[in-house]
Amino acid sequence: MLLLNDTYRQQSNFAAYCRTGIYSPMTGVNEERLAHYPRLVFNVIDDTLRSAYPLTVDLLTEEEWDTTVRSFFATHKCSTYSVWKMPYEFYQFVLTLDNSLTEKYPFLEELLLFEWTEIEIHMMEDEQFPEVVSEGEMATDTPVLNPEYTILQLHYPVHLKNPNEIADTDKGEYFVLLFREQESGNVQFLDLSFYFVWLLRKMEHEQKSLFELAEEASDLFGVEQRFLLEKSLPFLTELRNKNFIIGYKK
Repeated sequence: MLLLNDTYRQQSNFAAYCRTGIYSPMTGVNEERLAHYPRLVFNVIDDTLRSAYPLTVDLLTEEEWDTTVRSFFATHKCSTYSVWKMPYEFYQFVLTLDNSLTEKYPFLEELLLFEWTEIEIHMMEDEQFPEVVSEGEMATDTPVLNPEYTILQLHYPVHLKNPNEIADTDKGEYFVLLFREQESGNVQFLDLSFYFVWLLRKMEHEQKSLFELAEEASDLFGVEQRFLLEKSLPFLTELRNKNFIIGYKK
C-alpha cells in the first residue's frame, strides 16, 4: 500500500510539473532530463488544439493563443480520456474566462463552437441510414435526409467570413447546416435561412413532400406557395447533389 501511495504521489507530482513547471520533489529522476518534459507535453497539447481550431489560431495573436492554451493546460482538469475530445474541453474552458479576449472578439465563442462541431460531426457514431429509392420528383416525393447532421444557430457569420473581417455590424441571426458525407466521412457545411431550417426540420420529422410543406409554409409565412416552390427546388436540388438528401422515401 505504501508503494502504491508513493507511486501515485510521484505520478501526480510529475503531471503537475508538466502542467505548471513548478517542481515538487521526486525520487529516482534525473532533474536535468526532467526539465524537457513540460515543453514536450505542452507541444502535444498545443499541436492538438491548433489542428482543431485553425481559424481561431489565425484570428488570435500568437501571445493571446499561447496565454490561453497555457492557462488551459495548467489549470483545467480534463474529464475525458479521448484526445480528440480535448478541444471540446478547451472550448468549454474559454467560456469560463472572464477577461478581455471575448470582449475583443465577441464572436470567439461561436467560432470555437463552429470549429468544434465540425470535429464532433466527423467523429460521431454511425447512424442507421434508412432505405431509400434513388429516383424521384423533388416537389412531390418525400426526400430523405442524411441522419448525420446538426444545425447551429449563430449570431455572427463565422461560417461565411474570414474571422479577421467580422465586425459588430455583422451581428444578426444565422443558421448553418453541418453534415457528414456517407461515403467519404468528410464534413460539409451550408448556410441556411430560417425558412430552410423550418423546411428541413419538417421533412425530417413529418416526412412530407415539398409541395405539401410549401402549402403549409404559405399560410405560416404569408408567402405564395408558388414562390416558395421556386425558391426551394434549387436549394433541395443542391442538397441532393451534395448527398445530404440521400434519396426518396420508399
